[in-house]
Amino acid sequence: MYSNRGWSYSSSLPGSPPASAYRRRRLKLPRLPALSPLPLALLLVGGVAWYHFAFGGFSIRGAVLDRDSGRPIVGARVWSARASAISAADGEFAIERIKPPDAIGFDAPGYRAQSVRVTNPFEPLAPRLEPIGVELDAVDADSGQPVAAMLAASVTPQVLGQGRFRIAPVRDGQSFRLSADGYLGAGTSYVGQDVVRIELQPRRDGRITDAATGRPVAGARVSLGDLVLNTDSDGAYELQHRPSKGTLQVLAPGYRRAELDLSQPGLDLRLQPNPIRATYMTYFAIGGSDYRRDLFSLLDSTEVNAVVIDIKGDYGLLSYQSRVPLAEQIGANSAPTIDDLDGLMRSLHDRRAYVIGRIVVFKDNMLARNGSKAGLDVGVKDRRTGDLWVDGETLAWVDPFQPAAWDYNTALAQEAIQRGFDEVQFDYIRFATDPSPDNTVDDIQYSRPMTEQNRVSALKSFLVQAHKAVNDAGGFLSMDTFGYTTWWDNDGGIGQDLEVLADDIDYYCPMVYPSTFNAGVPGSIPYPQVVSRPYDVVYQSLKHAQQKLSGKRVVVRPWLQYFDDYPWATQIRYDAAQIEAQKKAVTDSKSVGWMLWNPGSLFKRGGLAPK
Repeated sequence: MYSNRGWSYSSSLPGSPPASAYRRRRLKLPRLPALSPLPLALLLVGGVAWYHFAFGGFSIRGAVLDRDSGRPIVGARVWSARASAISAADGEFAIERIKPPDAIGFDAPGYRAQSVRVTNPFEPLAPRLEPIGVELDAVDADSGQPVAAMLAASVTPQVLGQGRFRIAPVRDGQSFRLSADGYLGAGTSYVGQDVVRIELQPRRDGRITDAATGRPVAGARVSLGDLVLNTDSDGAYELQHRPSKGTLQVLAPGYRRAELDLSQPGLDLRLQPNPIRATYMTYFAIGGSDYRRDLFSLLDSTEVNAVVIDIKGDYGLLSYQSRVPLAEQIGANSAPTIDDLDGLMRSLHDRRAYVIGRIVVFKDNMLARNGSKAGLDVGVKDRRTGDLWVDGETLAWVDPFQPAAWDYNTALAQEAIQRGFDEVQFDYIRFATDPSPDNTVDDIQYSRPMTEQNRVSALKSFLVQAHKAVNDAGGFLSMDTFGYTTWWDNDGGIGQDLEVLADDIDYYCPMVYPSTFNAGVPGSIPYPQVVSRPYDVVYQSLKHAQQKLSGKRVVVRPWLQYFDDYPWATQIRYDAAQIEAQKKAVTDSKSVGWMLWNPGSLFKRGGLAPK
């Protein structure tokens, strides 16, 4: 309450003293001179306003906000010609010494600056700053197509589409990093652009791992057309460039074949382990409906998950009509037992069976006797007569030194994979044995001197050629050998030096039938005790083979005995107990799978676990 010339005035403006104080004191103010309009207005709004004006201006308050979100902006700069301030955590500010009509400016990193002219010093300000934004577009560096990338940023981006983001506010120099499956990460910084196109380079490196354990798969064969790579000890591989289409094929012994569609991102693959548990179907048996029915029953109800089928048997005849021209020329197509190969393959694969085609290589009566019809003279000769040398079954053999014989068997193996077989297994991949009563193996005339180096080199050259052809076709190559090859330190006189040949096959399949160890297990089990000790024979032979093959890519998968000992020997019967003992030896030796040999394709002795 002001008292002057007998009238009073009450003010309720902030900062003015209570009216009661003036009533109590009854202060008398001196007579004021006539005031101009501006000082009079200042006097009327109260003491605080008069104070600020008298001592430099008003204190202006308010809050700085984001225009789009309405959220407070922390650390915004507020300034005028005479003062400045910084907004607090809630966006609020107070700036002193403002005199209307002063202009107050506002800015913050990532926002466009704004100014406000003060007209009413008592009204709080609420400037809303426009955020500066940038669009990030992630694209494939090769194709330019959008990539479903992820953005690593401290702010939540607005997603505009696949691989497209808008960041606002964005600060000058602010960096971003994008990542996507199958691509190398890429980063960028904002330097004033409206749109930033970020090219992501497709990854050229991948890793092959075991789907069951997660461990790396070393030595896996990775191929794309003519390009062939092998994974390193960490399961890793790298392409020179990343194709935009096609299929990458991966083969690793002990695993199912895998393929990778290159139109999809990523080059990593997890391989499914494939422990084989197979029975055997002869050239004759596979054509019989009863045998097939028994085979399907085993696949449906027992642990059996694979089958070995004769493609070319001991006589050189083919079980199905081959499209290899030489097969027709020499009469190998003359008596097929499989008239529905495609249907058979479907039936087997529908049961998820792994199908192995057995090819008897150099014991080939048809090629040795009839090769001349195609201009090929590849049969081994009897040096005494110049005629074909024949074995105890009066069957002729092919000379393993002859490249024409390699080509024929390679073509058959490649065709088998193309027709649906998962693996081709070479049998009788050796020099001739088993002479007739009228000759010896020393009577054989080969096309090259019969030195150990020549023998091993010939088989290796053939395997190198066949292995590539089979792998290129998408299948595995295996070879079976005498059980004694697991113990030999040389080629045994027949070319089967395991340590040399194992580099050019995927599976090594020794026939560790106890009945065939007619000289006993070296330094361990004498004959005929070997026949009654199936576990020990199989276990010791497989462990010895693994020691010889340590560090090699090849997998050991043996043939087991599913037949009685020979009639001219002990005649010990092999039933479930003996079969299970052999299987246990395989497991204990950490070999991968097994195959059961019965020369009549009869598997009703038991020893097979239920499915």
